[in-house]
Amino acid sequence: MNKKPLPYIFPFDFENGVVQIARQSGIGFADKNGKMIVPCIYNTAYPFMEDLAYVKKGKRKGYINKLGEEVLSIPYEEGDFFSEGLASVMQNGKWGFIDKSGELAIPCVYDDVNWFKEDLCGVFIDDKGGFIDKSGKLVIPCIYDDVIVFSEGLAMVFKDNKWGLVDKEGNIIIPIEYESVGDCKGGLVCVEKGGQWGVLNKEGEIVVPFTYEGMSNEYSEGMAIVIKDNKRGCINTNGEIVIPFQYDSMYSFSEGLAAVLLNGRWGYIDKDNKLVIPNEYKEARSFYDGLAFVKGEGRRAYYIDKNNEVNIFLRKEYTVVEKVKLIVLSAAVIGIIALLISKLF
Repeated sequence: MNKKPLPYIFPFDFENGVVQIARQSGIGFADKNGKMIVPCIYNTAYPFMEDLAYVKKGKRKGYINKLGEEVLSIPYEEGDFFSEGLASVMQNGKWGFIDKSGELAIPCVYDDVNWFKEDLCGVFIDDKGGFIDKSGKLVIPCIYDDVIVFSEGLAMVFKDNKWGLVDKEGNIIIPIEYESVGDCKGGLVCVEKGGQWGVLNKEGEIVVPFTYEGMSNEYSEGMAIVIKDNKRGCINTNGEIVIPFQYDSMYSFSEGLAAVLLNGRWGYIDKDNKLVIPNEYKEARSFYDGLAFVKGEGRRAYYIDKNNEVNIFLRKEYTVVEKVKLIVLSAAVIGIIALLISKLF
């Protein structure tokens, strides 16, 4: 555990055993004990994916390992994280993909790209999206206004202001007629139609009626957040209410716990709706890698474990703009006090 608080200006979530730490000096990485394993020197630093992190420092761009060693320098205008062995890069305003040796695997010919998932990736040409495979072959034509990554063999597509889902052959599985759709998780898809939310199965059949005013965009650990009368609760895969509508806000379940807002403070519940971490925090995030970011009073913040024990102490580092605001506010307060004193005497 770090004994001296780590300064930060913006919190990130742990991923693959490390977390980004953003400071005025730049972005670096810390481990679960709060030890800085990569100094805060980068203008841009993405999370570690497949053991590599994309970083930028000045004009230099490339990928580092968890020792902070630069293992791959790239001569491109931009880059992104690795997914399924490939990372997107930009050259002359167009995107393509490199492999982990830095070789260009797919030419830079696309206006925009997503990332590979389930062997396919969304790409855009002339503001229309479709999908390519890892050889660069266009397997679903660029006919949609937007496309999202595949999940359980289905991908969200957007056309004429409506959403639906297609399979890997481009067949429309969930009709393109919904205001919102989510990723397919456990064979279920959360959708919005006519301002109400419900759940469909992969065949497009209604398994949870359209009765909710809001909903998480996907199931997580067998539960989905639903909203009724502006209160949050959860349903299971059968549509049964398993967490009552009592919370002002909440995050989806992650690692068995969900952050919930009650009476203006955040805490954590388990799947039996038992409050296992008291609602004592001003802010809270979901658990990842066994740790969650929470904010206490003033500038104090922490990464806590599931026993509410502090693993890493943090202290908010003010930005230049925030410092100026504090100076102006302090000067105003001093002026008011001086005025009041002068009136007394």
